[in-house]
Amino acid sequence: MEPINQFLKNSKKIKENNDKLYEELIRHPRIIELIENSDVEITRTMIRNDMLQLKRYTEQSLACEKCGSLANCINHPEGYVPSIDVRGGRIHIIYSVCPNKKKEDAFRERERMIESYHVPKDVKDATFDTVFLDPDSNRQEVIRKAISSSQAISAGADAKGLYIHGSFGIGKSYLLGCIANELKEKSISSMIVYVPEIIRDLKAGFKDGTTDEKFNTIKNAQVLMLDDLGAEDVTPWVRDEVMTGILHYRMVEGLPTFISSNYSMDDLEYRYSRTKENGVEETKAMRMLERIRSLCEEVQLHGKNYRN
Repeated sequence: MEPINQFLKNSKKIKENNDKLYEELIRHPRIIELIENSDVEITRTMIRNDMLQLKRYTEQSLACEKCGSLANCINHPEGYVPSIDVRGGRIHIIYSVCPNKKKEDAFRERERMIESYHVPKDVKDATFDTVFLDPDSNRQEVIRKAISSSQAISAGADAKGLYIHGSFGIGKSYLLGCIANELKEKSISSMIVYVPEIIRDLKAGFKDGTTDEKFNTIKNAQVLMLDDLGAEDVTPWVRDEVMTGILHYRMVEGLPTFISSNYSMDDLEYRYSRTKENGVEETKAMRMLERIRSLCEEVQLHGKNYRN
């Protein structure tokens, strides 16, 4: 058992510390401001009862003024700012997201706006500001159309996507990345899919049962970008089940779709009308292309091969 003298000494020390803390608190500018602006009267008794809460309140940053950035946050929990709630005669601290965390969360959310499958990083990171405006190409004209389409989608208007076709290496995929990042800045998510590889993924999904999940993810994308359509092996399943299935769903639902290809629409229709398995099936190819024409405006991109 603690000796009575030691107990009295400790009690006196605690009282002295509490009195000192109380005096510090009632003189603290933040507490003075709190008392003056509170809709509920804050009494001396209330301050004494909840001194630890108020001390924590005075030590933390209220508007990132002590931190500067989320990386230097001094608050606990990190990224949240305290405010005082007075109820039931007690003083409580409540927390809300700080300005820096809001910015950080918004940035991370924008970064998640672009989902990609088998697309190079330079395409995913492309922006209209980084496009080389080759005077020997019609890039500027295509960019104007792309920006116009992006703005219409951002405004919630019914807008067609673009079917950008042209020869190898002239920057068709890069423009899809530019459109995706333009939409990202407006908090509109998009998915860029490299068609030949995603077809292989869908086939592989038959083994582990993931084909339907992948297919539904692609067809339901807020904005879908099909990169290098026509470069995949054409089979009846690819044409009728995969591509026509995705395009039909997006046409019915009015979901914006962009496509890049080495083939014009007419050439793509011819390519998809012929398979090794079934020979010539022009009607089925025509059905697929009707959906592309409904979803996209055809634009031919001219220029030199920048890969060489």
